[in-house]
Amino acid sequence: MTDYVAAINFPERSKTYEAFSKIRADSERLGVVSAALVEVDREGRLTVPEGENTRAGLGMGTGSLIGVLVGALGGPIGMLLGLGVGALTGAAVDADRAGTSGLAVATLAGTLAPGTNEILAQTSEPGSTAPLDAVVAEQGGTIVRRPLDEVLGELEARQVAEEEAAKAARKALRERKRQERKDSLDQRIEALRAKFGRA
Repeated sequence: MTDYVAAINFPERSKTYEAFSKIRADSERLGVVSAALVEVDREGRLTVPEGENTRAGLGMGTGSLIGVLVGALGGPIGMLLGLGVGALTGAAVDADRAGTSGLAVATLAGTLAPGTNEILAQTSEPGSTAPLDAVVAEQGGTIVRRPLDEVLGELEARQVAEEEAAKAARKALRERKRQERKDSLDQRIEALRAKFGRA
């Protein structure tokens, strides 16, 4: 059994909803652990449309990696791992080029074009990916998979990097305030020295 995170795209928005209904109805056979239908607005922000018919499997709760991934990608796409929006969306980089970076999450994010929708899914496909591939192909879609452990590793690395960046920012702020206090003291002493004329 192989565990993946998959991004599933269709040429028409209506096809995404149709395919999602089929995936929901047959999630156990297809090996879909959890999934969400997501939309990307013109600014590249990722959202899950309201309603239970946009979620499958374990849903979007704390037990779902898809919920975590949607949260990580929830701002402008590509902010994940410090990448700018233009680096992964629109005409700047397509999914194939994003895949050459070697970053699993960047590859998944690279499939999310502004003004579109798609399905993000966590799968545990027993033996073969063929059943899910067949459902996607039947609707004229494409699927990009990345190993689950790679996605988890990158999200964990992002968390560590953000914690380190926050720690460095706090240290820099303390140093700046310390320097401002010292400068203020030096200026006050200098003002008194000028007034009283003593060395």
